[in-house]
Order: sequence, then structure tokens, then C-alpha cells
Amino acid sequence: MNRPPTSVLVALLAAAVATAATGQVWLQATFATVRHPVALGVANTTADAETVRGWYRVLLGQGTLDRMVATELVDLVWVSGVAATAVLLTVLAARSLERRNRPAAGVLRRIAPWTALAPGLDLAENGLSLLMLGDPLGFPAPLGAAHAAVSWVKLAAMVGVGVGVPAFWLWSLRGYRGGGRGGRVDLPPRVAPSGPDRRLAGPDR
Repeated sequence: MNRPPTSVLVALLAAAVATAATGQVWLQATFATVRHPVALGVANTTADAETVRGWYRVLLGQGTLDRMVATELVDLVWVSGVAATAVLLTVLAARSLERRNRPAAGVLRRIAPWTALAPGLDLAENGLSLLMLGDPLGFPAPLGAAHAAVSWVKLAAMVGVGVGVPAFWLWSLRGYRGGGRGGRVDLPPRVAPSGPDRRLAGPDR
């Protein structure tokens, strides 16, 4: 199976980053029209159903509940951009290691689809939010708790992927540099052996 050239992956990555950035700007602009009593992060991670219903009462009074629905839909643009960005970055990181550290490259290729976990959870979060908005004053309390739980897990997944994948890639690069090619370590001239053992050090630089 032919793999796409690296240049194609880079172009797709640029498009994904642009989509994510556009989606985030659009999301924040749409949420600003909601005039929500709290920040979006607070609204998403609050599990108390009565508190959330109180916020929805405010939105109903302002006539901006429909803007909250629009915010959840606009968020899908950001989700798609972030998911594609995470997967493509991981695939490109794996490709950069193919000649240097093949086992590590294989690990990154295998986990690449899983880097879209956080955006996938964001999608589930949006679905739960839309269900709550469908009955803003009477949605079941467990629905609010589930929405907040998914939001917290999403945040944990974002941190895990954002820290874990780059850290593994950097560790893999360092491991390669420390081992040289074919298991041979090229010593600097100052510490290379002299005399009969000089041939073990390899050619002079």
C-alpha cells in the first residue's frame, strides 16, 4: 500500500491547523453572543444540574439560548481541525523517526489514531450539551453529571496527548543520538584511542 508523500501530509497538516484556528476564533465569537453568566470552561465542567438550569434560565430570559446551541454546532469545526492536527502531527513524527529509531516510529504510528481521543470526547460532550439544551429547565440530573464527567476526561486526554506524544518523540530522538548507527558509537577525536587501537575509533573527522 502506497503511503502519501511527506509533502502531502504537511499540506494537510497546514489545512488542519487553519481549520482548528478558524474554528476556535469562530467559537469564541459565537459564545460571546450568548452572554453566558460564566466562562465556557466553567459551564462545561459543572455537574450540578440545578446550577446549569439556572444558567439556562438566564439565557432564556435574555433570548440567547439559541446562540448557545449555535456555539455547540460551531464547536464541531474546531473539533475536526484539532483531531486532524493531532493525528497528522503524530504520523509526521513517526515518519521522522523511521530511519533513526524504527521501533519508536512504529509506536507513534500505532497510537496516531488515539491522539484524536480528546476531540472525540469533545464531540460526545457537544451531543450531551445539545440534549440538555433541548430541555433546558427539565433535563435529567444524570445528564448534567455525564456532561461534566466527559468534559473533565477530555481535558485530561488533551494534556496526556499534548505532553506525552512530544515527550516520547524527543526521548526517541535522544536515544538514537546516544547509540549511533548500527550500534557503533563515534568518539570525539580528543577521547579516541591512539596506537594499535586507533582503528576501533573509526576514521578521523
